[in-house]
Amino acid sequence: MNLADLRLSGNDELLNDIVEKLNLTVASRVKAGEPRRGGRIHETSGLSISIADAANPVAMLNAIREFLATCQSIGHNVFGGGVQAELAIGMTVGDSIQFIASVDFSSSELRELGMLGIALSITAYPTSDEVNDPQNK
Repeated sequence: MNLADLRLSGNDELLNDIVEKLNLTVASRVKAGEPRRGGRIHETSGLSISIADAANPVAMLNAIREFLATCQSIGHNVFGGGVQAELAIGMTVGDSIQFIASVDFSSSELRELGMLGIALSITAYPTSDEVNDPQNK
């Protein structure tokens, strides 16, 4: 598993504008005022968009780079106006297919994320061949 999701939070109008400008498909969405687990409420609206669901880190990075190129074509203010943006990357590690994994961003790509106002989160999730074997389910 090599996933990259764009998570946005802010007001609904700005979120809708970003989704439209970038021609994105929303995977999940919450509205300000909706209840959260644990009894609290969402203070702002938010959504999640799948940027990549790839077989390997290289394919995931290629999809991320395509997404960044699309953002650059719109302009550096695409996530302005009080919208919080985060690129959340998740990779499974520990099985025979992907025992270790890494993602390598160039300094210019990291600078571009910063200029676009996109925070970066990278998480590795442990797995094993045993967990992934359909006979064990």
